Amino acid sequence: MKYQNGAFRCPTRYKRITSSIILLIGLLIIRNVSMASDDSSTVPLATFDFTIAETLNAIGHPPRFLAGLEIYEKYDGIIPRATNLGYLHLPNLELLASLPARRILISPPAHVSLIPRLREIADVEEYPFYKFSNTNNEQDHWNVIEDVTRMLGDLVSAPAASEQYIEQTNHRFDDLKKQINSIDTPLLIIRLMDERHARVHGNGSIEGMVLNRLGLRNAWQEKTGQWGFTTTSVGPLFNTNAKMIFLNSPYDPPGRQRQLLTDGQWRHLPSVRQGNYIIIPINYWLWGGFPSALRFAESLVEALEEPTTP
Repeated sequence: MKYQNGAFRCPTRYKRITSSIILLIGLLIIRNVSMASDDSSTVPLATFDFTIAETLNAIGHPPRFLAGLEIYEKYDGIIPRATNLGYLHLPNLELLASLPARRILISPPAHVSLIPRLREIADVEEYPFYKFSNTNNEQDHWNVIEDVTRMLGDLVSAPAASEQYIEQTNHRFDDLKKQINSIDTPLLIIRLMDERHARVHGNGSIEGMVLNRLGLRNAWQEKTGQWGFTTTSVGPLFNTNAKMIFLNSPYDPPGRQRQLLTDGQWRHLPSVRQGNYIIIPINYWLWGGFPSALRFAESLVEALEEPTTP
């Protein structure tokens, strides 16, 4: 530097360096302000609930972190590039605390006991997809999922995307309904658990909601539990006049449902003896949102359109 007329004069190269430093500081300030005022569309989201995750993914904003990937990998619709937070019911909170998640999304009643600890890590928001469980109105079930889909769209600053997805889902269901509008036989949605017990899906289940939306009748009108199904033995099913839809779980050995229908007491059910049944895979999350509902609906309609094969 040179001293001229009582003042320091900076050579041109120093002026350029100084200008670059000032510009860099300015950019950093702008970046920090932007991050501080950032909207939810770029906030890293974590969730322990696949229904929330698949809904966010459907509207183009998948969560960054997800618990239970080892379970969900058996179903369609895996969330791309999600970081695994460990087991669904025992998420790795230490890992979560080390990650940049700024919101944790849960769906009560699951994980409510963890809320105090979760709030020490990040903001916690609740999206109760299953508050419909205490009602018998499947339209309420559909409306709840629509409402929560909109709420998640608002969260990620994408209300137009959520509305578009809801509209597309309704159009697809309308098309599927037209394909099977001649079917008036009640359907019984059932999964055989073992040689003596079965799980029947009724009001409050995603299967019951889909039947209602497609204009089909659910043969099971008895009470169900909080999650929309009840466990029963073969006895109460003998007098059920319905086409039976057996659900083949990805957790079962291959061909498990057909084996149980061939051996043991289930083969004596009137619908089974008459060959009035079909078997479809569970390629959807049993407590899912619209993505899962649509996968079940498409599998069901495809199976109903095919000739029955005992």
